[in-house]
Amino acid sequence: MLSISYCFQEVKWQGMTTERPTKLPIFRSKTLQKYMQNREKNVLPRIVAPPVFIFSWIVLILLIVATITVSLGQIPAYITGSGIILGINSITHQGDRAIGAIFLPASSSTNIRPGLPAQVQIGQAGPQLRRTLNQVNQNLLSPDAIRLKYGFEVTDPSLVAIVELGPGISSHLYGGSPIRVQIQVGSQSLLTLLPGVNSLWKGR
Repeated sequence: MLSISYCFQEVKWQGMTTERPTKLPIFRSKTLQKYMQNREKNVLPRIVAPPVFIFSWIVLILLIVATITVSLGQIPAYITGSGIILGINSITHQGDRAIGAIFLPASSSTNIRPGLPAQVQIGQAGPQLRRTLNQVNQNLLSPDAIRLKYGFEVTDPSLVAIVELGPGISSHLYGGSPIRVQIQVGSQSLLTLLPGVNSLWKGR
């Protein structure tokens, strides 16, 4: 009787051992799936959080708008020259009206013409005037010719532009004064202000 009971218990234990492996893989697979899901949540980068995602789109849109604005934006283009207010003994002197002679580089010959707006600075701290060019001599003059005719020193052959400074500036008072002039010759894109773009733009 004892042997039968022992055999029954052994058979029952063996049955249990044969049934347990069938349930164990199912339990492990569910646990493994849950573990991997939790791990993916923990590893998910914070950069894809909704506020960060919206902020990234806003920055991208602002960059696109800024690029379009810069590419379409225009700023004035100037040519700068120096000169002198002609005195009463000058051969181009006309009464008491002050006249400025501006000496420009030869490379500006294609851009300079009468009627262009000019900003004139008299001396270092004198008045600033807004005038237009009255005359442009397209023939280059040598430094010697400019010195003899206008009493002004230049180092390279130059164009000569004439601007009338108006009745408020007397040639008796300002004759011989140096002037600095910015002549607006057109406009240029804002992109030309970026490093390297200006040289690429000129190379076209």
